Amino acid sequence: MERQLRLLDKVVFLLDIHKAKKLLEINKILTQSLKIEKVLQNVIVAASELIEVSDVLIIYLYDEKTNTLRFAEGEGIHKEKLSKIAFSPGESISGKIFTEKKSKLFTSEQEIDAFMKNMTPENYRYYYEGVKKRKIKSAFCVPILNKDRCLGVVVVDNFNQNNVFTKEDIEVIEFVADQSAIAIDNSNMYQHLKEKNRLLKQSISIHNQFYQLIIEGRGIDHFISLLERIISSPVTFDANIYDQDEHTFPIVRGNDVLGHLKLTKPFQSFVEMDQIAIEQASLSIALELIKNNAIFEKEIHFREEVFNQLMEGISGRDLHHALQYVKWNEGSHVQCIILEGQDHPLWEIDRLIDKERFVQSIERITYTIGLHSLIFTKAFQLIMIIPTQSKHTLNKLIKQIQMHWKNDKHILFGIGRETTIQELSISYHEAVRSIGYAKMHHIQVVEYAMLGIERLLYEVDEDILDMFMNDKLHKLYTLDESYLETLRIFIKLNKNHKQTAEYLHIHANTLYYRLRKIEEVLQIDFNDEKDWIDLVVAFRLYVASNKKDD
Repeated sequence: MERQLRLLDKVVFLLDIHKAKKLLEINKILTQSLKIEKVLQNVIVAASELIEVSDVLIIYLYDEKTNTLRFAEGEGIHKEKLSKIAFSPGESISGKIFTEKKSKLFTSEQEIDAFMKNMTPENYRYYYEGVKKRKIKSAFCVPILNKDRCLGVVVVDNFNQNNVFTKEDIEVIEFVADQSAIAIDNSNMYQHLKEKNRLLKQSISIHNQFYQLIIEGRGIDHFISLLERIISSPVTFDANIYDQDEHTFPIVRGNDVLGHLKLTKPFQSFVEMDQIAIEQASLSIALELIKNNAIFEKEIHFREEVFNQLMEGISGRDLHHALQYVKWNEGSHVQCIILEGQDHPLWEIDRLIDKERFVQSIERITYTIGLHSLIFTKAFQLIMIIPTQSKHTLNKLIKQIQMHWKNDKHILFGIGRETTIQELSISYHEAVRSIGYAKMHHIQVVEYAMLGIERLLYEVDEDILDMFMNDKLHKLYTLDESYLETLRIFIKLNKNHKQTAEYLHIHANTLYYRLRKIEEVLQIDFNDEKDWIDLVVAFRLYVASNKKDD
């Protein structure tokens, strides 16, 4: 302000009354409008009236996004041509004055040419056409400054006379430029606030549209359709939480990724309002998924209640309602299958819809096979009660589940025998024992009906089994570990001496010595049927006990 007052005093003193009056009115003229276009037009009009010998007046404003000076307004030029110019800071007269922030009066054509020498060929072509292919004779350039920030420059040219401009002309335009800088800043602030207000209104409108769909319970498809209309671009919802790239936008709840929106281009490439719409759609879909998961959990709980009722052996109307729900009849035979992860749970407990997606994948597979199954979860196990099927259909079901999850999960299957609905508890407990055996022995599929002596051992008290095992084997523990390994292979190969020696890579005499030593220590005879059966059972218990400890 102090600089402007000094300029005003000096300029008013030097000018005639008409120009002085015009200069005093400049502030009023520049504040008549907050529209940047009108402000710039007023600057040009004021400058042309004050500098009568000017042929051309041009305003270039700095564009922060492109870091260039762009044509903003002018008089005596071809506006369309000049609008294509983009001066870098330091390029040509305008770029140099912008960088140096000091006015410059050119005293010769040579000086003008020297300042314009580094103009790019493309900019020069547009500039030359913009000034209607005329050569500058006289010129000066003034920076538009406000609080030491350069907003742009004002260029004044004359194409007919040399040294036509004076220092007083520069001081007049400096005063106009200083006043216009304030007006430009005010206009920019107004436009910024206006744009923010517009975006806010649009954002509220977008929010209300999605909110209305949520209230109406329209679902994910309607959210996607609304988003596509707003951003005028195709969008798809992808439930795969691992398939991410620059064209996807995550749907999250806290740190939990629930899915993605697949876009046609990177999120940052969309305009701000489209980004707001994408974010709002993501939030709405997240809320829908959370709601659906809550409904799913209630459904799973209800299925477990139906299962518990069937396990209790209900009859009459209660049985009729339960069978109607699962689409079975009273004479149906069923089979229980339990699924569990080998080393890790089938779903992550901290992922909201991980369990839901796993259960739904199993439901889809059973549906494609044509099974009316009762599927629910207990802790980290998935339990399936299916109508009795042929061996082929059962194998097909297991194979399809394995194929679907082969890259993500190591699934174990425990299968109970076929029973009537009234004896469902038998098949369930058999499946429980089968899945336990599968985990202990790392076997992928265990059918209770295919188990041998293990079925009997499951029914015996564990303490009694330990006593039997120790009674039969405790003396064996005093021997070297090689004797235990020899006995294990000897049992595995059904007492075949030759194959046992080859498997252990030992001489036949060494094998003979070890076997005689085991018989001697245990005081048994391998050829005695009772001794051999007791030994095999005890040794199986020993192996199972050691696996359980591991």
